[in-house]
Amino acid sequence: MSPEERAKVFKALADPRRVEIVELLAQGARCGTSLAESLGISVALVCHHWEVLVDAGILKKERQGQLRVCTLDPQRLRDAMNMGAAWDQPQAPAIAKASGAKNVRAKSAPKAAPAAQPARSSAKKAKPLAHVRSRAT
Repeated sequence: MSPEERAKVFKALADPRRVEIVELLAQGARCGTSLAESLGISVALVCHHWEVLVDAGILKKERQGQLRVCTLDPQRLRDAMNMGAAWDQPQAPAIAKASGAKNVRAKSAPKAAPAAQPARSSAKKAKPLAHVRSRAT
């Protein structure tokens, strides 16, 4: 599985509601109405989340009469979770070395203390009303 496909699966599972849908479908195939009732949401919202999960390849949707039944694709989830050699054999981080030069930072001079600011009065100054025109009647 490519990194882009794996990212699409993880992005689809980033929503807690979609994780709930996947958990319910892990118990067996269900129709949209059944899922909506179990989750306490509308069928339209279930359909929206379904489409995201189907696009990511996590769910498979099929029509049985008037019902649309979704099933979980557990292999797709396993493939997304399998990070290849990263999980099998953790490796030490590679450290890039310069051509023998040491990375030494020069010490900077201590910073001066910030200058004291004058105290502000709590009374607000009145602004001139230049923008107000008087009406001639």
